[in-house]
Amino acid sequence: MHSILAFRRFVSSVMMCAIFLVGMQVSVANAKMVSTATVISTEQNQLDREFVLDRLSESQAESIMVDMGVDPELVKQRVSNMTDEELAQFNAEFEQLPAGGDSIVGLVILVFLILIVLDLLGTTNIFPAIKPIN
Repeated sequence: MHSILAFRRFVSSVMMCAIFLVGMQVSVANAKMVSTATVISTEQNQLDREFVLDRLSESQAESIMVDMGVDPELVKQRVSNMTDEELAQFNAEFEQLPAGGDSIVGLVILVFLILIVLDLLGTTNIFPAIKPIN
């Protein structure tokens, strides 16, 4: 009887230590409220980015970029790296383009101009002929 009681104490001591050690390793989750405006803004930015990437994936847009000497994959990568403000400005200008077949040409030209401006600012080095301004 005494050995069973000693065994129970030993097992309960080991279990207490195990539970204590496991409890120490649990990380604390931090949660906070997210406003509706933040969620909508995030979703809108994602939709804008997908819209631009879809337009750049069209065969006509890719052929125009290749004709201008621009790698379509590089342009898609640059669009993916655009900030939310740049993307909003880009889409605002895109909405003002004429409807129909000219919109793809206008989009490609707009992307081309953005890449030139980024080269002039020294952010990128896509076109070696363009030297950054000091």
